[in-house]
Amino acid sequence: MFGSSSSRSAAKAAAEAPERSHALSRLFEEHNRTLHSFLLMRLGNEQEAREVAQEAYVRLLQLDRPGTISFPRAYLFKTAANLAVDRIRQQINHARLDRIVPRAETVDCLGPEHRLMATEELDTLEKALFELPHSHRRAFVLHRFEDWSTAEIARDLGVGERSARNYISRAAVYCKLRIMGLAAAEAKARAGA
Repeated sequence: MFGSSSSRSAAKAAAEAPERSHALSRLFEEHNRTLHSFLLMRLGNEQEAREVAQEAYVRLLQLDRPGTISFPRAYLFKTAANLAVDRIRQQINHARLDRIVPRAETVDCLGPEHRLMATEELDTLEKALFELPHSHRRAFVLHRFEDWSTAEIARDLGVGERSARNYISRAAVYCKLRIMGLAAAEAKARAGA
């Protein structure tokens, strides 16, 4: 009983395959040029337009029940439009990442001397931060590393914005002086920290 049902399904699928292939070929012949132009206008790149069009046809081929689609041309164009939007979003995200971390900076071009100096400066910065009063250190770290506004920092510390700005400024000057090699006492006197 089960064998006859599955063999009927397989026979039906085999019979529909040539018809499906013919319908897709006809769709390609009649609308490929228009689809390509449509995608070229959206993407602005010949290669991208070809790739997205090809992917749209592949999606159409992968449908389990293509006969359920009343308007294959509309489905094809809608699929292609969605794929183009996805491609544009990817390009925007890649552009954002490139602005944040330019490709040249992802390669370590520094020699061992530069790396050693940078490591020493980071160690000095870390020590300098812990030499500061808690409020100055917290304000500086929140502003420089957490990107908090002075208003947010002021609320967090329970002080006015002017005080928060002073904490950030004094901490920055102090850290710079310590990295330059000044002793802690002298750096504190100059920075007013």
